[in-house]
Amino acid sequence: MNGFHLREIRSYARRERPLGDAARATRERLWGQLAIADDEWHRLGEGCREVVLDIGFGDGESLLTLAAADASRDYIGVEVYRAGLVKVLRGIEQAGLANVRVIEADVHVLLRQIPDGRIAAVQVFFPDPWPKTRHHKRRLVQGPFLREVARILRPGGVLHMATDWAPYADAMLEAASSVPALALGEGGRGERPWTRFERRGLRLGQPARDLRFHRAGGAP
Repeated sequence: MNGFHLREIRSYARRERPLGDAARATRERLWGQLAIADDEWHRLGEGCREVVLDIGFGDGESLLTLAAADASRDYIGVEVYRAGLVKVLRGIEQAGLANVRVIEADVHVLLRQIPDGRIAAVQVFFPDPWPKTRHHKRRLVQGPFLREVARILRPGGVLHMATDWAPYADAMLEAASSVPALALGEGGRGERPWTRFERRGLRLGQPARDLRFHRAGGAP
């Protein structure tokens, strides 16, 4: 467009404080061991082990719990908030987990680097619902994102989403159902662990809803 590029709308907003001295030290010590650099993103899922991509893992409670209970698969956590990244780095080290790595990135940028059919499962637990109508354009789970997810999933691969915001759950269901390569599966939380965040939502009268889709035939 004559050198003009529209700014991609972000599904997150920077609202975090700078890392403290201890957190910075942890990041500097562990980042090289446990983070995946951007020039390695294209290699995700190329080996014989299945890869689970956990998008927007927050404080990492679900990510670490699931990875600890499922040593046969590799878990890759994607997050933009550095406090959450540092917390997971500490958790990996403390639990001695060999099957968890992290990526600091806007997931839209990351997904474009992953070749077709590489990922066994994608998890999106409690993304920001952006409840105000004028902010709905910022929601992560929309058509372009879902088509990219469908593209990178292996045949039979699973997309598992959860939210405690009912209107967002309805929007997720509608958007994913419109992607030909995604087929609605059985509901339920499955192995997804209870988190402090979810329990707080229950106390506020906001139960979570889980949506599961699998990669079927057809174009993403």
